[in-house]
Amino acid sequence: MTTPPTWPHTPVVRPKDRKQRIESAATQAFALRGYHQVSMSDVAASVGISAPALYRHFANKYDLFKHTAFGIVDAVETATDDAAESAAVTSAPPAEQSAALIGATLESLIKCRGTGEIIRWESRYLEPADRASVDQRLAKVYGRFSTVLKELRPNLRSEDAALQSRAAFAVLASVSMHRTSISSAAADYLRAAAQRAFDAELPEVESYVAPAATGIPSTAKREQIVARSIELFFARGYNLVSIEEIGGAVGITASGVYRHFESKSGILAAACSRAAEYLGQVTREVFAAVDSHEDALDGLIDAYVEAQLAHHRLLQVYIAESTNLGDDERERLIALQRDHVEEWAGLLRAVKPQFSASEARCVAHAGFHVVDSLGRVLAWQDTPSNRTRVAHMLRAVLDV
Repeated sequence: MTTPPTWPHTPVVRPKDRKQRIESAATQAFALRGYHQVSMSDVAASVGISAPALYRHFANKYDLFKHTAFGIVDAVETATDDAAESAAVTSAPPAEQSAALIGATLESLIKCRGTGEIIRWESRYLEPADRASVDQRLAKVYGRFSTVLKELRPNLRSEDAALQSRAAFAVLASVSMHRTSISSAAADYLRAAAQRAFDAELPEVESYVAPAATGIPSTAKREQIVARSIELFFARGYNLVSIEEIGGAVGITASGVYRHFESKSGILAAACSRAAEYLGQVTREVFAAVDSHEDALDGLIDAYVEAQLAHHRLLQVYIAESTNLGDDERERLIALQRDHVEEWAGLLRAVKPQFSASEARCVAHAGFHVVDSLGRVLAWQDTPSNRTRVAHMLRAVLDV
C-alpha cells in the first residue's frame, strides 16, 4: 500500500527572476570562456539548477547565446534612443545633446562590465540573420553618435566624422571589455575623453600608393602552418577552422600538420606566444630609446598603432582566441596581457600622477579599444596617413 503524502505539502517555489539569473550567468560565462567552451550544464551549475530546468527557459545553447548577445545590444540601444528622444523633446543645444548621449551610453555600458567580448568576438558565431540584426542595431547606435557630432561640427569632413564618432563610442564601450573597477573619477575622465574625441582636429588624409609587395614565404612547414593558421583564425574564428583546412592551406595532409603540432590548440599557442613576444619587444625598444616618461608614452602610442595596423591578424587572434587554449597556456598568456596593460597604466600614472592604479588601467583599456575600433573602421589599411590619424585620436583620448 502506498503511503499518502503528509499534508500540508510545501511546493517547490522557483525564483521569479530565474530566467534573468540564467541570462546573467550565461553572459559572464560566454564572455570569459567563449561560446564554444561553455555548455548548458556549465550554466545550469552556476545558477544552481539542473540542466532540464534550464531547458524550460531556453531551447538550446544557441538560443541562450543569442539572448545574451541581444541583451547587451538592447542596453546600449535603449540608452541612446532615450537620450535622443529627450534631446528632441527639449530641443537641447548640441553641447547638451553630446553630454547627455555620452553620459547615458557610459551608464548603460558600465552595467555590462566584462561582457563586451561577446559582441566584439563571439558574435561571429551567431547565425547570419542574427548577426545582421546585431550589426544593424549597432549601426543605429553609431549613427546616434554621428548625428550628435554633425550637430556639434556641421562642417566636419566626412572622413573625420567617421573616425571621431566611433572613437567617442569606443572610449565608452571599453568599460564593457574589462573588469577593472570604475570609480567616479574614472567615469568622469572617460566622459571627458569621449568629448575630446568629438572635439579633435585630425590631420588631413594624404594620398598613398602602396609599394609592391616584397618578400617570400618561409620554406619551413612549421612556420607556414602558423602563418596560414593566423590568417584562417582571423578570418573565420578558431573554432570554425579545422586541421584539414590548415593542412590544405599549406599543401599537406592533416597528418602532416600533426607531425609539427600535437593539436590545433598547439598551433594557436605558438601564434599567441609570437604576438606576446612581439608586443613585449616593441615596448622594450620604445623604453630603451627615450629619457622621460612623457617621451616613452609618446613613442609607445606611435609604436602601438603601427603594430596594430601592420600586424592586425596576429594581434587580433592573440586577443580574441586565448580562451581556446589549454588551461596552463591560457593562464600564461593572460598574465602577459595583464603585464602589457600594467606597463601602459604605470606609464600613464607617471605622466598623470592624479590617476589611481585602477583609473590608469581603465584609461589604458579605453586607448586600446579606440585603436581596435578605428582599425576596423579603416579596414586595417596600413598607410602612413591612417597611422598618423589613429595615433592622433589616441593622443586626444589620453589627453597627451
